[in-house]
Amino acid sequence: MLRKASMTAAISKSEPERLTRLSDLCSEAAGHVARARMALNVETFDTDQALAHLDDAIGCLRRLLAHSKTGRQAATVHTLRSA
Repeated sequence: MLRKASMTAAISKSEPERLTRLSDLCSEAAGHVARARMALNVETFDTDQALAHLDDAIGCLRRLLAHSKTGRQAATVHTLRSA
């Protein structure tokens, strides 16, 4: 029982940190999309810069997906151990 409680405490402590990282990744991706849109402004119209920002946004979304998969795996391991 003590092991189960300590695992729950460890997961609870890391959850706010994980959510902060996920929030930061979402914000970073949104920032890159906004900069891509600005690069396609009628006056400047820089497609290379826009594509670079979109590539960076895709990179952020891939990291977000990796964090999501890691979180699901940790929850599965926790569920299996507590059973």
